[in-house]
Amino acid sequence: MIKQASKTVSYLFHPVLMPMAGILVILAFSHLSLLPQNGKAAILWIVSLTTLFFPLAMLPIFYYYRVITGITMSESRERILPMLSTAVFYYFGYYLMHRSGAPLLLQQFLLATFVSLLIATAVHLKWKISLHMIGIGGFIGLLSVLGVLYQSQLNSLLMVSIFMAGLIGSSRLYLEEHNPSQIYSGFMLGFIITAGIMLSLNL
Repeated sequence: MIKQASKTVSYLFHPVLMPMAGILVILAFSHLSLLPQNGKAAILWIVSLTTLFFPLAMLPIFYYYRVITGITMSESRERILPMLSTAVFYYFGYYLMHRSGAPLLLQQFLLATFVSLLIATAVHLKWKISLHMIGIGGFIGLLSVLGVLYQSQLNSLLMVSIFMAGLIGSSRLYLEEHNPSQIYSGFMLGFIITAGIMLSLNL
C-alpha cells in the first residue's frame, strides 16, 4: 500500500512535469497573466513540446537500444544520456522563446531549468542526485522569486509545495531510489539555481 502510494507520488510529481508547472504559475501569478490568450497558447505549445513531448518521446528509443532498462532509470549511469538529450530540448525551448521575443521572466525560468539539469547531469557522472527534488526545489524557488518580485499572494501554494516536497522526498527514500543526502542536495540545487538565476537577472 505504502509502496504503491510512493510510486504514485513519484509519477504525479515527475521532474519532467515541473517546467510546465512553473510556466503555468508564471502565467497565472505575475504580470504575464495579462497576456492575450493566443500569446499564452503559443507559449504553452512551445514549452509542452520541448519539455514534455520530445523528452518523453525519446524514452522508447533509449529503451529499444538498451540505453535504459526501464522508465524509472534507477541506475545513475543510465540516466546520463536521457538527461543530456532532455537538456538539449530544454535549451531549444529557451532558444525559441528568446528568438521569438517572449517575456524575459519565462526565458529566465527556462534557462534556470536548463542549467539545473546540466549541473545534475555532470553530478550524475559520479553521484546519483535526486531529479525529483531538483524539480520541486526549482518550483519552490520560482514561487519564492515571484513572491519577492510581484508580492504575489502565493503563501498557500508555497506551503502546499513545501509539504509536497517532503512527501516526494519521503517517497523516494521509501522506494530506496535515493539516500537522504541525495534528497537534500537535489532540493538545494533546484532551489538555489532557479532562485539565484531569476533574482540576479531581475534585481
